Amino acid sequence: MTIKNILVPYEGSLLSKKSLELAKDIARNFTADLTILMVIPVYYPINDSVFAGAAVTNYQEIVNILKQKGEKELKKIVEKCREGGIKTSYKIVHDDVSNAILKQAKKSKTDMIIMGSRRLTGISSIKRLGSTARHVSEHSECPVTIIH
Repeated sequence: MTIKNILVPYEGSLLSKKSLELAKDIARNFTADLTILMVIPVYYPINDSVFAGAAVTNYQEIVNILKQKGEKELKKIVEKCREGGIKTSYKIVHDDVSNAILKQAKKSKTDMIIMGSRRLTGISSIKRLGSTARHVSEHSECPVTIIH
């Protein structure tokens, strides 16, 4: 199997950091390109709510802040990867998480997706796979490695 392009969905959780470390090792060994994808999830405010206007305004501010914070963190990560000899890029999108991962994988002709199994805690963490990991693994056109 030839691996030229690896995609890592990243949101800063322990599992996404572990996924990134594995992806870096594989990218180094296969001389593959690494793309780190940060997805800011879409939130749909209730349109007929008294708070709808404020929710939309505040929501857009929150999305912009998250993009700025994500950009700052991902630039540092990409720089370290490049220093380690790995051709690395990043992308930040505002979309449905599962679909954004699948779209990016298809767009960049990804050969492998490496992602965390979930980001839930407490009772929800009893599930072995989160809904995003499950959806991506079931609909991806390339192999998906899921980190627990």
